Amino acid sequence: MPIPRRSMALSAGLLAVTTMVVTVCGAGGAAASRPGDAKGGNTSVPVLPARFTQQKVQWTACGTDVTPKAVPGAQCGWVKVPVDYAAPDGKTVTLRVSRVQAKDHSRRLGSLFFNPGGPGAGGAADVANGNWQAGERARARYDLVGFDPRGIAGSGQIKCPDGVAEEPEDPPRTASQAEKVFADATRRARACQKASGAVLAHMDSVSVARDLDVLRTVLGDAKLNYTGVSYGTFIGQQYMKLFPGKVGRMVLDGVVNPAADLRQVARLDVKTSDDAVRRYAHDLVARGDDRLGATTGEILRRLTTFARELDRKPLHGAGGEEFTDADLSMYLGMAVSGEVSWKRLTTALVAALRGDVTAFDRLDAEASGEGGDEESTPQEEQTEENESMSMSAVLCLDSPSAPKTPEKMLATADAFAKQSPLFGRSYAWQMIDCATWPVAPTGAAEPVRATGAAPVLLVSYTDDQLTPLANARAVHRQLDQSSLLVRKGEGHAAYASEPPSTCTDRAVDRYLVGGELPGEIAHCAG
Repeated sequence: MPIPRRSMALSAGLLAVTTMVVTVCGAGGAAASRPGDAKGGNTSVPVLPARFTQQKVQWTACGTDVTPKAVPGAQCGWVKVPVDYAAPDGKTVTLRVSRVQAKDHSRRLGSLFFNPGGPGAGGAADVANGNWQAGERARARYDLVGFDPRGIAGSGQIKCPDGVAEEPEDPPRTASQAEKVFADATRRARACQKASGAVLAHMDSVSVARDLDVLRTVLGDAKLNYTGVSYGTFIGQQYMKLFPGKVGRMVLDGVVNPAADLRQVARLDVKTSDDAVRRYAHDLVARGDDRLGATTGEILRRLTTFARELDRKPLHGAGGEEFTDADLSMYLGMAVSGEVSWKRLTTALVAALRGDVTAFDRLDAEASGEGGDEESTPQEEQTEENESMSMSAVLCLDSPSAPKTPEKMLATADAFAKQSPLFGRSYAWQMIDCATWPVAPTGAAEPVRATGAAPVLLVSYTDDQLTPLANARAVHRQLDQSSLLVRKGEGHAAYASEPPSTCTDRAVDRYLVGGELPGEIAHCAG
């Protein structure tokens, strides 16, 4: 769950080797969901009224409001949940759900729920349009089920009025600049709260996990079979904590560490990005490209010096706009996350070091996937805005660690900048939304043990820039029972992804279909 890197405010852009060894899991292995399998759950979770748990989903063909082109047989429906689980007789929110039924229906194992992460991304469209299909064996045996979490996409979107306060383009350096940014962010957050209504105060991941249990119950599954990607792994862990006896076969892919607070996540983002730039410099040297320097160290020093020079004296583009160290940080971050290619970035950096920053305009076009002259549709803009503010709404409730005053934020940014001249200051100020959020956080940064839960499967790339392998290793240590599958290479979400990995997909499918977990730590080649 990295903090995103495209602007100072949290956006949808914020918050991973050789032979597979497989052992058959015995009685301790996770069981597929079949009605009546087992009891279990956290007794502190209140019992819901029957009008929630005994709903019947009215499945219909998925419309264009879900996806322009649904796969054959895709169905969509709605499930109602309480806004506040402490007051289930109060307001409700309706969740959009999609499913594609098991291909081998006579041997169906139940539902396999999917969440694509974010926070801020909906999963209903990903299942309905086939963007996520699981592995071949799992797809045959499970109904694939996607859902839009509360406040997101089709599930009662939170809203923010336009033009309440502008987001600054560069991180503040002075007390007066910081005070203005705090005041603007506070006005913006309060306006979002007023426009969104009661759901904004209940966007936390614990509430989403409870929603997931309602969905499980309504669809008739005694246990939850689930695949979560990135932030979706955090939802899965919260579910394990609340309902350990209801955990079926759970795959957490691109793992978020629940013991890390927002500030720790930001620091890890900084380190991960610095490491990526170091690998980039090393690769340039290995390929004989000396345009930025003859050695890895020289390239890094040159980029760092360039960032400091831009801090003192920005360059100017063709239209007179400033190009600052914050812009350099943004473009490096875009390359780290794969939005632009390192090759094109190198060409732009070489020109910028000579004073010409116009090549960065072409990188913007590459990142948007356009020729540069097409505008987003109103629906696309609304989706992007909803994803941006949904991320803030979730993270700010889940983590209590953002600096709460302009002075503390300036000091934090200075400390981050010392750690990383390339990324530190910009990444620190991306916590501004949570620093000024109008709803107090309800979560805590703490490990999930999930005592009593069936073993789960953690999956990670060796080089995941968004959720580093260190996260998966930490969670593997924290959980009472888990197996870790490591796929060699760079990427985010290693299972049922492009490019495919037969080794990874087969291992995960063996677990989902047959309950066979890899060894405690297993590896797949890239």
